[in-house]
Amino acid sequence: MSSDLAIICEGIGKRYLVPHRRQQKTSFLGELRDHLKEYTGLAGRDDEADYFWALKDITFSVKQGEIIGIVGSNGSGKSTLLKILSGVTEPTTGRAITRGRIGSLLEVGTGFHPDMTGRENVFMAGALLGLSQADIRKQFDEIVDFSGIGRFIDVPVKRYSSGMYVRLAFSVASLLSSDILILDEVLAVGDGAFKEKSEKAINRIANDGRTVILVSHSMHAIRQMCQRAIVLNKGEMVTDTGTDNAVRTYLRLMHDETEQPIDIRTLPARVDISNKQDEDFPRPFNTLKWVEIANQNGPTRSFRTGDKMVIRIGYEMPKPVDPCYFTIFVTDDVGERIFVSYSFHDGDRISFPPTGVIECAIDSLPLLDGTFSIDIDFGRVSETDIRYIDFVPRTMEFAVEQGNFLGARPLLRNQGVVAQRTRWTATSSNQITTDSDVPRLARGAKR
Repeated sequence: MSSDLAIICEGIGKRYLVPHRRQQKTSFLGELRDHLKEYTGLAGRDDEADYFWALKDITFSVKQGEIIGIVGSNGSGKSTLLKILSGVTEPTTGRAITRGRIGSLLEVGTGFHPDMTGRENVFMAGALLGLSQADIRKQFDEIVDFSGIGRFIDVPVKRYSSGMYVRLAFSVASLLSSDILILDEVLAVGDGAFKEKSEKAINRIANDGRTVILVSHSMHAIRQMCQRAIVLNKGEMVTDTGTDNAVRTYLRLMHDETEQPIDIRTLPARVDISNKQDEDFPRPFNTLKWVEIANQNGPTRSFRTGDKMVIRIGYEMPKPVDPCYFTIFVTDDVGERIFVSYSFHDGDRISFPPTGVIECAIDSLPLLDGTFSIDIDFGRVSETDIRYIDFVPRTMEFAVEQGNFLGARPLLRNQGVVAQRTRWTATSSNQITTDSDVPRLARGAKR
């Protein structure tokens, strides 16, 4: 095993017996025979229908200090893989080699004894990692403080809420001296403050040279914290690649788009949406007819940060609506809205003819690298609220490349979604000669 590798998985497969699939009742001796076949590898071809492969031929390696994500739909084999890496279960085929202590947080209920208090479980977890009681005591207060459990530390954990349980389990796994940290959906439990602390702790662990395996259904978390990700589907590894490509692959599988991905930059810049339907958003009035996007050079789906972007919408009102509005939402590839523009944001109300084309111009597109889509909304404005009449989500996708909008050196990963030009100046302290030259906040003035 190479000295810079923390984990090596070679041809891992995991097979489970599925007795409930039998049509006829099986005797105790028959079940015993089946289990012996399972664990001795003697299951014949006729018996394969009674077995389920949760994982098939999974091969990858992880370097020390790397944060790697594992994504996939429910039933894809993520938790089974983590249990093999954690030593909870053995693979049917292949092998997993790990270097160093492993701290794992799998599903709620794993790792802690329900009748023991939080304090007792902390010391038990540390002992299982091979730490002395003195070493555990040195970090005990930090673990309790990080988890936010406080006065409940001496309460049996079976009385904890799921959030309290996971917060304490994550604190133990991350703060005790494990070389490999394995986390299954830990960021899905807990409030915003704890999630923020957890993300910072994961990044700090990686900076200390420890390795993190993170399973999450949050593609934002995967993108923000991982350098690469493995995509699993029905027990098989689809890809092991950079996070952006992995997220796009996962989303394509989630929407049953099994065909090869299409380069959206080659698609037409104008699309007909007059008959586009979405089961979540019925369209009683098909007011919105088509949409087109362009940059300073003409219609296109390919942009660079800082380009001019023009969005044109063709519409036809079934009957005149006045006052009315149009809205453009720009969302990222996981459905999070990045920014919005209403037709009344300019202040003066625009009067729209019953049929025509509305154009929205963005003088300098602020988006960084990525794939985005456009949602379009049309509705009526009243003195008290606004009400939509027609709404079409995901009318079209477009691609953005960062280019040199913010200078020749591109931004690093996880430095935001939106580009903002700024102006920096520096003044030598020798040039500040009077008290009036010192900024008010620097003199301690109240804000």
